Amino acid sequence: MLNLIMGQKAKFTEVGVMQQFTLIAELTAGATVIDVACFGLSGQQKLINDDYMTFYNQPRTPCGAISWQSTTIQQRFDIDLSKLPDSVDYLVLTATIDGQATMRELGASSVTLEQAGQILATYQFDGSAFDSERAMMLFQVYRKNNIWRINAIGQGFNGGLDALVTHFGGDVADELTDQLSTINTTSAAPLVNATKTEQPTAVSLKKVILDKPGSEHRINLTKGSHDYLTVEAIWIDNGDASADNDDLDLRVGILAQSSKDMNYVHAPKQIGNLNSIPYVHHQGDVQVASANEPGKETVLVNPAIAEYYGGKVALVFSVYSAVSNGVVSIASLQPKMRMQYQDQIVECTFNIKASPKAKSRFVYTYVIGIAIIDEQGITLRHSGETSKRMSEATPKLTWKADTVQLKMDGAAMFKS
Repeated sequence: MLNLIMGQKAKFTEVGVMQQFTLIAELTAGATVIDVACFGLSGQQKLINDDYMTFYNQPRTPCGAISWQSTTIQQRFDIDLSKLPDSVDYLVLTATIDGQATMRELGASSVTLEQAGQILATYQFDGSAFDSERAMMLFQVYRKNNIWRINAIGQGFNGGLDALVTHFGGDVADELTDQLSTINTTSAAPLVNATKTEQPTAVSLKKVILDKPGSEHRINLTKGSHDYLTVEAIWIDNGDASADNDDLDLRVGILAQSSKDMNYVHAPKQIGNLNSIPYVHHQGDVQVASANEPGKETVLVNPAIAEYYGGKVALVFSVYSAVSNGVVSIASLQPKMRMQYQDQIVECTFNIKASPKAKSRFVYTYVIGIAIIDEQGITLRHSGETSKRMSEATPKLTWKADTVQLKMDGAAMFKS
C-alpha cells in the first residue's frame, strides 16, 4: 500500500491500479456536514458538462463511469475508466463544508483508493494544514501521455464554493453567492453550467432534482417571453453486448382541463406543432445510446399553451421500450427527464425503489413526470408509474376538479 503525502503523485502502474476502482473519502469535523463531489474535467481542467459533477444529489454520470454512495462516515465513488468519455482527462475529488465552519476543524481524515476490496493507496490529513478555507481539492485521478495517474492534492480555497467553481471555469454571480451553502437534497443543483469550451459560464443554482413519486417543483413563466419549454428524456447504454436494444421513445400526452379528449405527441408519426394544437413538438426519434453518449429525445412546449387552451393543461411524459427493440428492462437504461425554461431546470430521476416493476423486461412503459401548466407557471411532479407486464397500454389522464389522475389504460401506439 502506498501512503501518499500532500502533493505526491504516482502512476497507476506503480500502484497496481486497473480500470475499475473506488475512491473513499472519510472526513470528520464533529457534527458539521461535509459534502464530497467528483468533477469530470477536460484536458484544460474545465468541467465538461454539469452532468459530470457527481455528488449526493446527482449520484451517477450519464455514461455510468462514476457513481456516488455514502454511509455514516464515508462517501464512496465507484469509478470505471473504460466507460468514461474521451473528453474527460481529470477526475477531481472536492470537499465543501457547511455553514461558517472551516477546514481547520477537520479531524483525522483520509482519501483511500481501493480495488476489489484491497487498499492500494491512502492519503491521510487533518485540519492542521488549513486555516479559513471552506472548500478544498482532495484527490485527483488524471491522464497524462495516455497514462493514468493519481495525485494527493490537499489544496484549500479561502473563498469556499465560489472560489472552487471559478477554478473549474465557472463565473459565480454575486447575487447567488449567498445561496452556495444552502444546497440540500430536496432542491439542489450542480454548482456550474459548464460547456466544453474554456470560457467561463454563469453558475446556475436553479436546478432541482426530484427522485420520489409525488415530489414536485414549480417553474415560473415569464409573461410575453418567446422562450420555449424544453423537455428531454435521457437514458444510458444498458451495458450488455447488444447495440440495438438501447432505445427508448419519449411520448407526451396532453389534456386541457376544458377537454375530455387527449392529444398525443410521439415520433416519427405524430410530432405535433408549436403554433397550433397541441402546442407541443417532438424533435425526432433517437434510437441508440452508447457508453460514451447517452440517448436523448427532446420535445418543445409552447409556454403559452394554457392561454391558447383557455385554462390549465396537463402533460404526461413517458418512455416506451418497444418489443421490436429487443425487449430490455427500462430500469437498465436509467431514464430521467430534464425540463428547462430559461435558467430554471428540474430533473425527474429514475428510482428503482419506487419503480421495482421497471426491472422486468416485459414492462414497456415508464412515466417519468406529469406537468400541470397554467398561465403563470408549471408544476412538475415525479411519477414513477409503470405499465402492467406485457401491456402496450399508454398513460391516460383525467381531470377531477383541479387535480389530475393517471391511469395506464390508454390505447396502444406504435411507431409505424
